[in-house]
Amino acid sequence: MTKNNLSQTLSRLTPCLALLAAPLSFPAQALEVEGYGSLRIGVEFVDPDNQPGNFDSYTALRDAYSRVGVKATHKLNQDWTLMGQLELPLDLVNLEIQSPYDDNDNMRIGKLQVNGPLGTLWYGRGWMAYYNYIAYPVDYFSSYYSGWATLTTFRREDTLYYATPRIQGVQAAFASTQDNGSLPDRRNQYVLSYARDGLNLALGRDDQGSGGYAINGISASYSAGPWYIAGKYEELDTTGSNDGRGAKNLLVQYALDSKNTLRGMIADVDAWSYGDNIYHLGWDHQYRDDLKFFAEYYSEQTTAAISDQRQSSFLGSASFNAPADSGGSALFLGLRYDFSGKLGSQ
Repeated sequence: MTKNNLSQTLSRLTPCLALLAAPLSFPAQALEVEGYGSLRIGVEFVDPDNQPGNFDSYTALRDAYSRVGVKATHKLNQDWTLMGQLELPLDLVNLEIQSPYDDNDNMRIGKLQVNGPLGTLWYGRGWMAYYNYIAYPVDYFSSYYSGWATLTTFRREDTLYYATPRIQGVQAAFASTQDNGSLPDRRNQYVLSYARDGLNLALGRDDQGSGGYAINGISASYSAGPWYIAGKYEELDTTGSNDGRGAKNLLVQYALDSKNTLRGMIADVDAWSYGDNIYHLGWDHQYRDDLKFFAEYYSEQTTAAISDQRQSSFLGSASFNAPADSGGSALFLGLRYDFSGKLGSQ
């Protein structure tokens, strides 16, 4: 997102929330401002298939989606809350404000939000409804290679998002964004979910409108003691050879104790030759509340996440546009340090 786009987005947010807050007429409570961040980095050992190809095997550092942000929360009363949030990506390896996946992506979240008895409504850039309910249940890994085995998008700017309160375990969510590439229509997402006693079920549709495609998805997860099991299925609704193709995931997670967690996922993404057969194994060690160490092994049959090292010129030459010719595997050893604290209140 450019500075001009960021300014335009923020200028649209102010009147939107002003209209929401005006009819409430609640006495104002304190404004609290909190800063937070998560520094995630590791060393990876990458072995692409089909060598020699675009690149050979290498060992290098890679960021794992570090971020820093600030939240400003204004309680109108015990039921209604206004919140503004700005979150930036940090590429620690390149020392840049950018995503480790896309050097043109320099903002993760920028939104204004209202929460109350009628649900949650926000406008700006944030996590999309379809991802939250369909893709997130299997997106539990810690490394750079987390979250690739899906057909949907994660976050979009110029988005209006609404989620109802959860009533008798049932919740609906909707997101509509103008950030839809070259397509003229808004991208609309619809989700219906049910949660009770550790069981979560969800149905969703991600529709890009005329000239695009739609994704239909279903997810299920269950938590019981140290076990967490989740699965999802996505299918493309489009014209051409990819119609009916999709992505299937099964994730199993087990907590050995309060500090050590093991997880494994198998996936099959047969649309656009994006990953195909995927295997992902991981171990997290929570050394202390703010510091985690992790180790993961990731393998894909065709190219999705495996790429050349993305390092700046003072660390070595690399490109953000050098994928493997035909997939490969990676071993990732990393750490995650989380921090947060109040910046002020009034």
